Amino acid sequence: MRLKSLGIIAAGCSALLFLAMGPLTAADAPAVVTAPDTIKMESKIYKKHTKGVVTFSHKKHAEHKGVSCTDCHHVYKDGKNTWKQGDPVQKCDACHTETGKPPKEMAKKDVIAKYHKEAVHENCKSCHKKMVDKNSDMGKALKACTGCHPKK
Repeated sequence: MRLKSLGIIAAGCSALLFLAMGPLTAADAPAVVTAPDTIKMESKIYKKHTKGVVTFSHKKHAEHKGVSCTDCHHVYKDGKNTWKQGDPVQKCDACHTETGKPPKEMAKKDVIAKYHKEAVHENCKSCHKKMVDKNSDMGKALKACTGCHPKK
């Protein structure tokens, strides 16, 4: 009888230990980073936005248009985008810090690297231009600012 009681106690302790290990193991697992469905493309480098602030839909672009995260998010090293899903995401203005009009004599790649508006427009517009042939509603953003920027 005593041996049977010890067996029951041992089995109970094992079960408790097993249940306690679940949350500890889950705490060690890397967190899955998910993008919010939509983001406002606001930037604090501008005193005032001249157009309505674009609301970008991660969900619409990823699910319905087939856009991958690295089509927008980037960290360039030796000319290659080394950013991958799960890496920290910086706002565009972390690197593209200049406002205003770039000097006309600047090379396009240097303008895009420095100037926020040009970098964002180049990224968005070049993708939309590629997609126009495949999906006619993508062209609206290229024809009028209000295709993406809401009226104020």
